Amino acid sequence: MLKRITEDLKLPAPPFWLIAGLLILLSLHLVPLALIARARVSSSTKPRPHMILDMDKQAKLKAQRASSIFADGRAMRPPVPGTVAWGPGANTPDADHLAEDDHYFRGYKLVKSPAGGGTDIEYFQGFPDRVTVDEALLLRGQRKFNTYCFPCHGYGGQGDGPIHQRALKIGAGTTGWVPPSDLTDAERAARPEGHLFNSITNGIRNMAGYGRQIPVQDRWAIVAYLRALQLRQNAPPELAGEIQ
Repeated sequence: MLKRITEDLKLPAPPFWLIAGLLILLSLHLVPLALIARARVSSSTKPRPHMILDMDKQAKLKAQRASSIFADGRAMRPPVPGTVAWGPGANTPDADHLAEDDHYFRGYKLVKSPAGGGTDIEYFQGFPDRVTVDEALLLRGQRKFNTYCFPCHGYGGQGDGPIHQRALKIGAGTTGWVPPSDLTDAERAARPEGHLFNSITNGIRNMAGYGRQIPVQDRWAIVAYLRALQLRQNAPPELAGEIQ
């Protein structure tokens, strides 16, 4: 009697399609987790999916792209005529941002050619008024010279840096290698400070310019240190005992 009651209460086995469906759903809910785990340990050149377009990802016109908004079809717009650069101060023009000081920012000025019909470059003698040549400037110039100039010109500026030494070692001197200049010779010592500054900024002959790598103040510091190297190399006899 008890056995029959127990058999009557026993639930029938679920159908196969129900079991299979539940297993498929259980497997599918693991797929997003697996994709997330894979994304955390993988890399891709494509940007991540961005569901919400915040300010870090917004519609914009990039450089050199076309645009139907403007009549000329260009996305890039030229400056408005008469635009003046302004600095961080409130309603205050920033003279440094305008780079109006030729002596400080360029080392030269343009003057009318005596022959007429054009302009000539005139390099400034001495240092700009805003540059104070003192021990601090010379020490900073030494650090920057040893960082940017030493590889070619050597610590003493005589053109015997490790790059030149390596070129000689591998025989580049016989294949058109142009040795670095001796910055302490009479020719470079006779050049105005503005000429040296411009050479650092824009380069000269085979030397590339360092205007983008070295700030203006540091370029003048290098010029000051270079003058110290030249003085040490070509000091007059009466100063030889004072220069170490």
